[in-house]
Amino acid sequence: MKMNKQVKFILFFVLPILVFILWLGGFIGHRVPPGEGKVEGKVITDLQTVVVVSEEVWSYYKADGNIVGENNAKVSTKWMGRILKIHVKEGDYVKTGQLLATIDNQEVIQQKNEALAGLEELSKAREEALAAKKAAVENYEFAKRTYERFKNLYQENAISRQQLEEIETKMIGAKSMVEQVNAKLAQIDAKEKQVKAKINQVNIAVGYGEVRSPFDGYVIKKMMDEGDMATPGMPIFIVGNKKLQFVAYLDESLLDKIKTGDEYDVEVADKRFKAKVVEKNSNINPMNRTFAVKFDIPFDISLASGMYGKVYIPAQKSQKVVVPKTALFKWGQLTSVYTVDERGVMKLTYIKTGEDYGDKVEVLSGLQPGMKIVLKDVEKACDGCRLGG
Repeated sequence: MKMNKQVKFILFFVLPILVFILWLGGFIGHRVPPGEGKVEGKVITDLQTVVVVSEEVWSYYKADGNIVGENNAKVSTKWMGRILKIHVKEGDYVKTGQLLATIDNQEVIQQKNEALAGLEELSKAREEALAAKKAAVENYEFAKRTYERFKNLYQENAISRQQLEEIETKMIGAKSMVEQVNAKLAQIDAKEKQVKAKINQVNIAVGYGEVRSPFDGYVIKKMMDEGDMATPGMPIFIVGNKKLQFVAYLDESLLDKIKTGDEYDVEVADKRFKAKVVEKNSNINPMNRTFAVKFDIPFDISLASGMYGKVYIPAQKSQKVVVPKTALFKWGQLTSVYTVDERGVMKLTYIKTGEDYGDKVEVLSGLQPGMKIVLKDVEKACDGCRLGG
């Protein structure tokens, strides 16, 4: 009985512990030798690579400047009122006199209607006065003929002096009536002239309710919306012609280098434009030792008068590490590329960029000539992944 307890102790306690110790020591099963284990990364196919090289590129002199329109106008109304309708949008091409916005001018229209009604009343009064004048003139002419006849009779002693004076009095009264009617007509003429002048003024004011383009050009900016209250002098639109210009002030050392007709890159609102020199002021500003240069730039709806920009003037050539922009990968606020080692393993490598060269960019740090990087489709790459065939 005692023997059975010893066997059970050895079988169920001692033997399992012995096996566990042998397994930990690697005496049971396959033993992995010490050293680094190889982790096989994900395989990415169809990615092109390029070798980083040093190229001879231009260094640039940069100068600040701003956009101006060759002919810009701030369009406003001369009549205060609510904007009923905006007829155009930003970027629309408009012709001289084209309706841009309609302003509520019911008050002035009411004034015009009242003036027209007054003019109609004066017209009726004139007709009545002219009819009265006709009757008065006929009555006066009749009285005058009668007076002449009675005067002859008086000279022949055919009638008394009293009879002649009675006829003369009637003639004078008829003449006075003609003069009164003429005076009334003169009053009507003066009042009609005043009403017509008021109508002309009202017609001008009615025209203020229609905001129109001062010249052929583009609606560069819409400053107000329908329902806003427009007041005299407050711009509703900025209208400019298609021709935009960029004005910059360059260092006097460039005076002999800049020529009319030369083209340079101008950057405004993260866009690059080819700009041609159209005017150069050779007078040097003694305060900052600069001279003004005016460039023509193409029209773009995103550009507006007053916008800030830079002009890039090539200064000298030098060797720089440049890479295609298609190889860049944005990681938050950082710029990076995927480098590829001799085994084809990709690594996310942060870089610092410098000058912009169109489709390429200068790399100030993070890369060396001879390194291999992913050329494009970088969103398919991943850190630690391996390039496939």
